[in-house]
Amino acid sequence: MCPLSPRKPKIFLVSDTAQFALTDVYYGYAHALEKLGVEYTAYPLHQFIQHHKEHICYSVIHSEALTKENGYTHVVFIGGLNIPPRMLESFHGGVKTVVIATEDPHTFDPLRDRLDLIDYYFTNERSVCSLKYDNVHYLPTAADSQVCGAVPSYTLPASYHSDVLFLGAIYPNRHRMLKGLLPLVREFDINLKILGHPHYMDKKSPLWDYIPPENFDKNGNLKTVDHEDTVKYYNGAKIVLNFFRDVQWNPLTTDKSNPFNKGGIVPESLNPRAYEVPMCGSFMLMEDTRAEAREVFNDSQVGFFGNPRQLRSQVKKYLLRDDSEDVRNRMARSSFIKVSSQHTYVQRAQTLLKTLETDDGGDYEHGRK
Repeated sequence: MCPLSPRKPKIFLVSDTAQFALTDVYYGYAHALEKLGVEYTAYPLHQFIQHHKEHICYSVIHSEALTKENGYTHVVFIGGLNIPPRMLESFHGGVKTVVIATEDPHTFDPLRDRLDLIDYYFTNERSVCSLKYDNVHYLPTAADSQVCGAVPSYTLPASYHSDVLFLGAIYPNRHRMLKGLLPLVREFDINLKILGHPHYMDKKSPLWDYIPPENFDKNGNLKTVDHEDTVKYYNGAKIVLNFFRDVQWNPLTTDKSNPFNKGGIVPESLNPRAYEVPMCGSFMLMEDTRAEAREVFNDSQVGFFGNPRQLRSQVKKYLLRDDSEDVRNRMARSSFIKVSSQHTYVQRAQTLLKTLETDDGGDYEHGRK
């Protein structure tokens, strides 16, 4: 008797509920699966949840994923933190559940008690893997080669141009760095642009002067910068700053401590921005506080800094010298080659699929320590 060949994967891909976070990861994997010819259905939960109650959206996910006629082998959740436990319980014994966590170590602690309900937990943070759960696998973030790409800066409106750009949430560690850059900005009249989520800053912070009008809606409220515009801002900047998240701080708690890393996991891995900026063909100055920073990149590809003084020095070096433009362009090309050849969502999806191939379609015992 000939052995049964393993089923080809058919994936039900579900986005996170957040309107701004993780959508780039969701679309990155959707584009990658399409390019690889993997059969999948995309479910943009972040869009549906704006128009329907949460329980209705999850009921649809449950029904679609478990309907045998649909033939899904895996339901893949991007993020995972907002999945109701009852959803994971309902899949037990049906299709395989996959969580792609891209904000670890912050996602892991809340989901640790639910790992026995998750068949595959892919984490962006390699230090999480040191805890040695059988169903935890390392899968770094990446860049979407279909969305990120070099756009000639002269084709972009002036609003996308800057000398120095930071786009993201202003956590306290990032605020300190940016504030420390202001003396240089003022001395040399540098066009500093700060966009994204400055909600957490004190209203008296001097950084508000560098948040442009396009970061507000017509009513004067802060608005989200979508990923399409993010890419344009990257392309229009001479220098893009990359700070990593403050793992000790959380804006939602009374004392601002972070309840989502009780195990004290030390982050070592990079954020999506680390890959997206080079993929856009742009030059990046990256905070030298993660072990992977110098393992993935070197000094001929990106500039590094560890404190405000070093940041000021690097901005002077890569912006104000006579040869700065040539140096930036040469380093940006080198980092682009590195990311485009090794760190796209197509390559990440290949890694994910290779792991899923170990499942032969028979009975599977959920991950355990």
